[in-house]
Amino acid sequence: MLEEGGYYRAEQFDGTEQTAYQNLYQRRGGQATDDLGVTVLQGRCVGGSSTVNWTTTLRTPEFVLETWRREFRVFGMSPEDLDPVFGRIEGYLNVHEEPEENHSPNNLIIRDGARALGWHARPNARNTVDCVRAGACGLGCPYDAKRSVDRSYIPDAVKAGAVVYADCRALTIEAVGRTKRVHAAILDRERRTPRLDAAFDAPVVVVSGSAIQSPALLLRSGLANSSGQVGRNLSLHLTTAVVGTFERVIYAAGGIPQSYYCDEFLNRHGDGGGFWIEAVPVYPVLAALALPGFGLRHKKSMASFPHLGSSIALIKEIDSAGEVSINNFGRPVISYSMGQRDLRYLKQATAALVHLHFAAGARRVETLHASPLEFSGPEGVDRALDRASWGFNELSLYSAHPLGTCRMGANPRRSVVDSHCQTHDVPGLFVIDGSVTPTSLGVNPQLTILAIAERSAAWLAENFGAVTRAVRQI
Repeated sequence: MLEEGGYYRAEQFDGTEQTAYQNLYQRRGGQATDDLGVTVLQGRCVGGSSTVNWTTTLRTPEFVLETWRREFRVFGMSPEDLDPVFGRIEGYLNVHEEPEENHSPNNLIIRDGARALGWHARPNARNTVDCVRAGACGLGCPYDAKRSVDRSYIPDAVKAGAVVYADCRALTIEAVGRTKRVHAAILDRERRTPRLDAAFDAPVVVVSGSAIQSPALLLRSGLANSSGQVGRNLSLHLTTAVVGTFERVIYAAGGIPQSYYCDEFLNRHGDGGGFWIEAVPVYPVLAALALPGFGLRHKKSMASFPHLGSSIALIKEIDSAGEVSINNFGRPVISYSMGQRDLRYLKQATAALVHLHFAAGARRVETLHASPLEFSGPEGVDRALDRASWGFNELSLYSAHPLGTCRMGANPRRSVVDSHCQTHDVPGLFVIDGSVTPTSLGVNPQLTILAIAERSAAWLAENFGAVTRAVRQI
């Protein structure tokens, strides 16, 4: 296993944003689309984004799986097929719902606001063991309570004989006959510059670099792109937030980051789109960057930090278009254009967030527009938001769920990999990560990605196991 990022242990996680963004995130947390309109947060370490995500572990919606079957002829991934896979993973990672007493004040905004408005909301499921509710999930858990990939699957793989090379960037893949040669660079961890060249030969190669890095690797290699689909069909679960000021202390940097969510508006109209609402941990640096305004206005907002609560809305895209390409240096370039239907859902989602916070008791709510929109009550919210500017860079937008750039399907002209995640063009070359999802998901992708990986790994072992065993014996 080659991992571009470093390997870190729990004692190296100090709970600070400075250390976390520097060590654990792609581009130190500054990765963004080419127009800087959307900040795209991803992990960059052994364990990847599972090391820094907020532990939400949800099953793929049935309507999404049905779309994959009907439109892309993906097989073996019906709800009935995946139910035992989900169940096994949930048991292995100790996925569970939190009891009522464990919800932080920031998560209770969703619970209480949704109840007051009559919206459907419920506890989400989390992959933790003996969680102490420190709130550090996004910074690397210093208590080893998160069952992230670096604390579960990878140690088990090492026990079974796998070898992990951290700080090792895969540069290109060369396919010659049955053999693939992965050209790589051993990195200096501090400078992130190449220190040594390396090459690895194998009959089977699995690319798992995410929806950003996997297509970039294939494009640099000139492989698996007879369809022209590598890098295309990017979805982001485009995300924005509102910030409410409450009389009571919220302290959204503490407690479980995400333990409650509202799916009232997901596929509400049967069109496969919509949005859902979750809590977001408000760490000080992240808050300072996201909060609108400058000077005294910004200072006043940060002075209210203990009383700030924040919720996010994530869009289940229908008609937005994203793509990952590479520049002249072979580095990924992310482009994204928002569709009109998704824009309407973004406006509705922002309005829903504002109403949710007032229903939960906020005395003031502001959006993340560059020209700040601030409300002291629910009256006039919809009208004001309808008149607001919604272009990129006029509203702070984020993503932590890039998906879909090497999508799965039966038709080699429309997809990159088949239902086992093997590329249509190169036998023995697999892509197994979030890039293979045929459409936007509508839930946090952790469990979906793990389920796809388990299915594909079982098929790979059955069909290529003899080849890889023979290579090991030689």
